[in-house]
Amino acid sequence: MKKVGRMVWNGLLYFQKGFIIIAGCIVTVLIFIEVMLRYVFGSPLFGVEEMVTLIAMWLYFLGASYGAYERSHIKAELVHLWFKEAKSLARVNAFSSLITVVLSLIMVSWSYPYFVWGIEKGETSQALLLPMVLSQSAIFFGAILMSIYFIAELVDNILESFGRAPFFKNLAGEEEVA
Repeated sequence: MKKVGRMVWNGLLYFQKGFIIIAGCIVTVLIFIEVMLRYVFGSPLFGVEEMVTLIAMWLYFLGASYGAYERSHIKAELVHLWFKEAKSLARVNAFSSLITVVLSLIMVSWSYPYFVWGIEKGETSQALLLPMVLSQSAIFFGAILMSIYFIAELVDNILESFGRAPFFKNLAGEEEVA
């Protein structure tokens, strides 16, 4: 079971990494082409801004979720200055993770109606007539992924507060932190 879990976990991460790299390259190329066409040749390409916006929305939210996985999201941590003992620090980190999970689940609950509204409205972009829900859905699915990774961090912090090894850090095959 752990092997299947590791395959799913790593598969999702490889998909995210691959998408982030490919999407970043596509956005860069599209912006370069648009700049060249507009300012060098004096003739802009129709609809490039819409394509860039669509890809950039997914790039941003999958990037944010990957940051949550890496646990490199923005934090203002000064707690280590007050709590020197590892278990005490782990308990404070667990509480902090709990707050983060609650907030990320609130984000999911707010983004879901927006996602459904986008499906129901059936809006399209002005130039290319792309369904707007394609970019709106990035918020919902990104929030789900962030919540999953924040829950994993919470579980690891709870385990560490009881002196046990983290589960999810080790699930991805990373070194065990003592």
